[in-house]
Amino acid sequence: MTTTPPRTYHDGALSHAVSSELGRLQALETARDATTVALIERLEPRRDWACLELGAGAGSIARWLATRCPLGQVTATDLDTRFLTGDLPAHLRVVRHDVTHDGFPDGTFDLIHARALLVHLPDRDQVLKRAAQWLRPGGWLIVEDPDVFPVESSPSPLFKQVALGGAQLLAATLGTDLRWPRTMPAPLTAAGLVNPGLHVAVGTVGDAGPDDVLWRATFDQVRQAMTQHGLLAADDAARLDHLLDQPDFLDVCLAYVSSWAQRPAAPSSRSA
Repeated sequence: MTTTPPRTYHDGALSHAVSSELGRLQALETARDATTVALIERLEPRRDWACLELGAGAGSIARWLATRCPLGQVTATDLDTRFLTGDLPAHLRVVRHDVTHDGFPDGTFDLIHARALLVHLPDRDQVLKRAAQWLRPGGWLIVEDPDVFPVESSPSPLFKQVALGGAQLLAATLGTDLRWPRTMPAPLTAAGLVNPGLHVAVGTVGDAGPDDVLWRATFDQVRQAMTQHGLLAADDAARLDHLLDQPDFLDVCLAYVSSWAQRPAAPSSRSA
């Protein structure tokens, strides 16, 4: 494989500049939004919470948070905000923001959410530690990222080869680590947060369901780069397309690992 130095997500095969990226992000929303909403609801958000959506993508969760917290403020950030447009409520603020360099004042937010973001950042643990400081005491940070661990036991050698090859491509070109999410919730507690939680959802491919649609959209977007980097032969791509379309093919694909934790509440002061 020919490797290149890690670049940013903004420059790679999953860039917003790729013509199919909006559709892929919308497939991600269809596959994962229901779980994300349910997990945030567990935290019992108040109507006046200040919320931060890091790497907001096509913006579905930021828009939902604006509905869920109508008396608060929602800040949606991304390196590229071209998909965060349209009829947005006044209390939903869109900010072009590089989370690896740009920050927010400490103690700003009651809730910070990041999905399919930190896994692509080589300095993800440092970003987590900084983000933890942006929380108010008692505030929550929730992180959701894909992991390849279900693919590693696939009974299909071809599907396993291609899926792990895609992980290798993203590692070489973006610094992505599709095995890091499995370490959760340890990175959150290492960032000084407490009361961690964990949820894992494993998607399926071959059944025309939401995760199947997302997996195919992602593979279609990275296949050319995989070929260019020597990770995928043209005949293997054709064989995989044929395999995925077989009525008896069904396998697990990526897992989505969701984890959350809380900034410790400020110690109560007692009068003497």
